[in-house]
Amino acid sequence: MQLARASLAEMLCTEIETEVSIAEAITHYLERFAELEPQIHAFVPEEQLELRLNREKEQLLASFAALPAKPELWGIPVGIKDLIHVEGLPTRAGSQLPAEALIGKEGTLIKRLRGLGAIIAGKTVTEEFAYQGPIATRNPRNLAHTPGGSSAGSAAAVAAGMCPLAVGTQTLRSVLAPASFCGVVGFKASYGRIPMDGLIQLSPSFDAIGFFTQDFHSMEVAAELLIPDFVPRQISRKPVLGIPQGVYMQLMSDEVKAVFDTQIESLEKLGYQVKHVKMPWQDELIYGDAMLRFIEGEMARGHEDLFEQYAGYYGEPVKEGIARGKQVTDAELKTYRGMQLELRQNLEVLMKEEGIDLWVSPAQGGTAPKLEENRTGWAGMTAVWGFAGCPALSIPAASIDNMPLGFQCVGSYGGDEWLLAWSREVARDLSMNK
Repeated sequence: MQLARASLAEMLCTEIETEVSIAEAITHYLERFAELEPQIHAFVPEEQLELRLNREKEQLLASFAALPAKPELWGIPVGIKDLIHVEGLPTRAGSQLPAEALIGKEGTLIKRLRGLGAIIAGKTVTEEFAYQGPIATRNPRNLAHTPGGSSAGSAAAVAAGMCPLAVGTQTLRSVLAPASFCGVVGFKASYGRIPMDGLIQLSPSFDAIGFFTQDFHSMEVAAELLIPDFVPRQISRKPVLGIPQGVYMQLMSDEVKAVFDTQIESLEKLGYQVKHVKMPWQDELIYGDAMLRFIEGEMARGHEDLFEQYAGYYGEPVKEGIARGKQVTDAELKTYRGMQLELRQNLEVLMKEEGIDLWVSPAQGGTAPKLEENRTGWAGMTAVWGFAGCPALSIPAASIDNMPLGFQCVGSYGGDEWLLAWSREVARDLSMNK
């Protein structure tokens, strides 16, 4: 399959200011869609796609006609994970529930995208309620492999070049895994940094918004435009990298470990300081089921009313997760929330004490599984950082047997600007050694 280049940063350099040019942008998107989507299935099927896009074009032209210059994302098609409400499109959340059961209003992020002149390319495929379930989406790098989950469609749409920017969400691994598997840049913001209104959440204590782009500079552009109060940072040295000691670094295949070790050696030769650090968590948190129980407990409560009315529409994995979640007590959930805050604070203290700028690891413990393996990723390298609410980034930096493998960079809670600034240096230096 011939994938298309779709760099958000490069597209913003092209002035799209007339009715003709925005029509051309839509035509270009539809051409790519017609060529690639039948093989990849990144988007939720939409019967009147062209009609809706032309309607959005007319709305944009009317809204911004009086402005001397068009907004930054003028005419840019953006994929939206099908957990996020978009006016004019049903929200199904990867489920079989009737659309009228999941109606909701557009939230802050979608309004921001519209205000910047973006075009909603469509709803992208997700596993059922971002938890688990079958998906039709294929990995553009190799159609015999999964694109990862749960933000499968968003990552695949960007990797294929159908759109230069897509929105996802992450609970345990749902941005970083698909980014790693599809060979794109995936960024998950700090917990709470991007408003979550207008979204069907899996676990309100975990969930965070994320983005996908084809290249690192494009992600910087997206973050600056879409993260509230984002102030870009400038750095004057290479970041100090921290690698967790203990069981965490055992959660990967031998091939992945060998690639990561080589990457670290190359960075050290370029002058990076690397520290192997004893972490402020117990190995049982990584190996045990506490994080999953936490999520399932919140999922059960969030779906209580819907499940009572539509239980027969739910897939078996979600049904089973809700059943387990009902067994989690309110007291247990309160304990988990206390553990979250404690870990977040301890990581911040540890980073200051050790002078760590970034935590680094492989983004996933392996490359994209084949479809018949019936799995869409591993939470081992990503879950604990989501538990702490830290921002995280997957950089496409290597491959094994022609399948991509991401390099994960993790920052301090709330330090999204610094994560991107420090990671810019890492991304550049790793690209030199690919």
